Amino acid sequence: MPFSTRSFRPSPVRAGAFVLAVGRRVYVSRSEDGPVRVTLTDDAGTNALATLADGHEVEILAWRPRGSGTRYHVRSTREDLEGWVAVGNLRRLAVAPPISAPSPTVSAPPPPRARESGYSGRRFGQRAH
Repeated sequence: MPFSTRSFRPSPVRAGAFVLAVGRRVYVSRSEDGPVRVTLTDDAGTNALATLADGHEVEILAWRPRGSGTRYHVRSTREDLEGWVAVGNLRRLAVAPPISAPSPTVSAPPPPRARESGYSGRRFGQRAH
């Protein structure tokens, strides 16, 4: 069987994307402008099966990469609910990180004057008189 001379290259990971392992427990995360509850769907993503509140703990059972985004098959740890959700509706932390406002721009302090910096006018290696 002939071997290909091309090397295998994994697909690039998009900025902000993350991978969650099967068996890991994570938390449901609503989108910033979306509804408070996240919908669990069937395998095809067409039929709604149930909804879970933001912060609800789930266990990852499987995952499926898609052109429109990776989806995860999850099971609720509190109730007997299973379904599929988009990676954007999951987070690793129990509490959503706060959305911080951009910090005000702070201008850099002016450079120190020669007198304040201890500048003596000598070059490197030159002795004082």
